Amino acid sequence: MRTSRRVILGSLAASLTLALGACGFSPMYGSSAVGSTLSRIRVETGDERVDFLLQEALIDQMGSRHADGDLTLRTETDLGATGLGVGADAIVRRFAIRLDVDYALYRDGETDPVLVGSTYGEASYNLSGSVYASMISEQDAEARAARMAAQRVSMQLVRALDEIQTHGPATP
Repeated sequence: MRTSRRVILGSLAASLTLALGACGFSPMYGSSAVGSTLSRIRVETGDERVDFLLQEALIDQMGSRHADGDLTLRTETDLGATGLGVGADAIVRRFAIRLDVDYALYRDGETDPVLVGSTYGEASYNLSGSVYASMISEQDAEARAARMAAQRVSMQLVRALDEIQTHGPATP
């Protein structure tokens, strides 16, 4: 019974692979895919702690720790917190962190960006009885929001670069 189940699952996986190839599916990431160009993009962010978190998350997400291409991604961030939950003592105990990111991709030597976009990352945290624990919770939420924003930025870059590669740059 287990063997027949494996055969069926294997056949299904092979069929799905063939079907995806037939419909024009191409992977976003891989040595010949558009996603591999992300590793050549340099990342520049601001000077705040959250900017550093975003820069590290972008570099990790794009694999561009030692980028050597002719493109630079520049970002601007806006970090905000909103109270979500009020406890029985009428004190806000839960907060949502929102990190808004505006970005532009520049080619070296050019003043006009190749593409621009914006996205965000969100995370929440609880206040605790300890000031130190609350501070660590807030910093952890900021790091999670930065990772989420970096993931969204890299996906938007992949889509935009694929569109440029497939259809050429948009002309106004």
